[in-house]
Amino acid sequence: LVSMGRFPHIGHFGFERPKDREVIQWAMEQTGVWGLRDRAITQISGGELQRVVISQALAQESRVLLLDEPTSHLDIAHQVEVMALLEALKNEKHLTILLSIHDLNLASLYCDALILLKGGRIHALGRPDQVVHAENIREVYSADVEADLDGTTGRPRVFLKKK
Repeated sequence: LVSMGRFPHIGHFGFERPKDREVIQWAMEQTGVWGLRDRAITQISGGELQRVVISQALAQESRVLLLDEPTSHLDIAHQVEVMALLEALKNEKHLTILLSIHDLNLASLYCDALILLKGGRIHALGRPDQVVHAENIREVYSADVEADLDGTTGRPRVFLKKK
């Protein structure tokens, strides 16, 4: 699956070269899935699968990663694992990472800038502290929420109000 990320470099009917195999191994090592290389994709967890998919994207050797809901259907531990991995890749490999995500608290904690959409249009754009606040969340989601700044991280977080 990860080797499919090399298709842009190999071309139609091409074969992997030693450089391609090196990049594939590097990508899998970056995401901690090199040890899974001999396992069937059906035999790994959801968190492992997400890391394999990120490995595939890394194998393309692009400077920009575009990810759609990389934490969906994952438990909290795997969500944090995936987001921490993306943050490390951004910082250490200087990648630009664009992702869509519905978890406002994860987005606020890990992202440098956010775009909050309403009806397919930009409702708010900026740093998490400029975007993630109760008024914006109420306007976009029609949900009764509270928001504050986490004392440890200084990042905004959202709480649902019980009806």
